[in-house]
Amino acid sequence: MINLKIDAEKGEGIELAEKYNIRGFPTIVFTNNRGDEIDRIVGYKDPDQFFSELSRIKSGRNTLPTLLTDFQTNPNNFSTLFKLTKKYEAMGDPASATRMINAILKAGVDSSGTAKFFSILYQSREIQKPDGLLEYANNHPESGYLTTALQEAMYFIRRIGKNKQLEADVYVRLINSYEEENPGMLNSFAWRMSELKLYLDLALEKVTWAIGQTSDNKQKHMFIDTKAEILWKLNRIDDAILEIEKCTTFDPNNIYYKEQLEKFKGPINT
Repeated sequence: MINLKIDAEKGEGIELAEKYNIRGFPTIVFTNNRGDEIDRIVGYKDPDQFFSELSRIKSGRNTLPTLLTDFQTNPNNFSTLFKLTKKYEAMGDPASATRMINAILKAGVDSSGTAKFFSILYQSREIQKPDGLLEYANNHPESGYLTTALQEAMYFIRRIGKNKQLEADVYVRLINSYEEENPGMLNSFAWRMSELKLYLDLALEKVTWAIGQTSDNKQKHMFIDTKAEILWKLNRIDDAILEIEKCTTFDPNNIYYKEQLEKFKGPINT
């Protein structure tokens, strides 16, 4: 292997990033000597994971050329078709990913309903609308893809930005779909509800739990700020001031916390 490090935001790096559909950093693209992509590693890997991926790619296991050879040998094999689907998706080639999904559906080997979901997902991404994903979530509440369907639907709903109540309803369903609650995720939910001014009591409950689960003091006070904002939106002004004062005591030089305190002491929120 010959390693070449490129700044994807300067010079020839910009053109190469566009050619290989680079959507995030770090991304490592493996090519043959003609520049055809063999595989890629997206995101940070610890040393053991990285070495394992290098070994896999060097051996040719589940690389694009190997999967395409397997596909030619057995064009109706679900495992090969689905691996190709995910490979093309990672490469930023939605047309090829959709083609593989359609091949699975045509072959009638989608016993788990996996291809059906991804067919809906890719179509929703193409038209930039959440309807199909929401219908899937409504009809398959026990699906292993429920969380993904709601996450993707949320993205389109927020992008469209016309239905705050729908966004809030879907967000509530999303946080309830996780097997384990995550403090950071619940803080994000609570802050968004404070912006939408919806489900504030639930938001207060969730961020209070998140605060209790967080040991990092800086993060904890970020969550406390969220709690203070919700209390202010609920017109519980004195409680909001008590909470934000915890933040100003923790970080007395933080301008944002000072501004929050002044806001809470100002005219009553309506």
